[in-house]
Amino acid sequence: MNQKSEVVLNKFNDAKAIVLKIGNSLKHKTNIIINKKNNDISDLVTNYDIEVQTEIMETLKQKYIDDSWLCEENVNEILSSDLWVLDPIDGTTNYISHHCDYAISLAYYHHGKPTFGIVYDVVKDKLFHCIVGDGAYCNNIKLDELPFYKMNESILNGSLKSLLGFNEKHGLDLVRISKEIRGHRSLGCSSLAICHLAQNLEQLFISNHIKIWDYAAARLILEEVGGCIDIYYTLNTLDSNQTCIAATSKKLLDEFSKKCTEWN
Repeated sequence: MNQKSEVVLNKFNDAKAIVLKIGNSLKHKTNIIINKKNNDISDLVTNYDIEVQTEIMETLKQKYIDDSWLCEENVNEILSSDLWVLDPIDGTTNYISHHCDYAISLAYYHHGKPTFGIVYDVVKDKLFHCIVGDGAYCNNIKLDELPFYKMNESILNGSLKSLLGFNEKHGLDLVRISKEIRGHRSLGCSSLAICHLAQNLEQLFISNHIKIWDYAAARLILEEVGGCIDIYYTLNTLDSNQTCIAATSKKLLDEFSKKCTEWN
């Protein structure tokens, strides 16, 4: 094993260990304190978003002091090309409202290149992970390469907000698309929704209010099994909403994209 590989593997193993530890403790937390971001009732943050983020960062910083961090809860410390991207609780509304379908999402970029991703489904105790080039796994069981699906064989995952956004901003005909897909679901957690594509539980995912910490880790997992994701950047700041289409194959993604008549 060369020095670079050893460094990456050590960081990967340390990251998995702390995510599992913090995730398992999160299941038993009580006394959730809820706040709204920008006075938006659908954009919530809890005291445990902050606590989980702090614990993961501080644990890994003790060992990797020169690495940079980009996190959902107001941390933007990009001082080097060795970068961690963290969403401490993806699916905060799920966490608050029914205590399941939320995840810890952590990605790592080594010298600026995407290197590994970890997404932990806390309640179901499913750890999705990958090191780029080595396949994707769920609880250490390797995920299969994804088969090809047509639109009429596909399940689309996307929130009501995103469906309306695609209709208003990108000309997606919701009545027509409802007749061209097998079905629709909405999970409410972007990282897990993308990992479900990697498991072939669904075949399409859309969002028009996604951010880098929502998809950074899950994207790598999906791509390791042959899926793909397109991110359409409309603004220049890291905390701006972005538009995303993810699919189990490039052909399916392109087929869906053609249903959108407008791209800004």
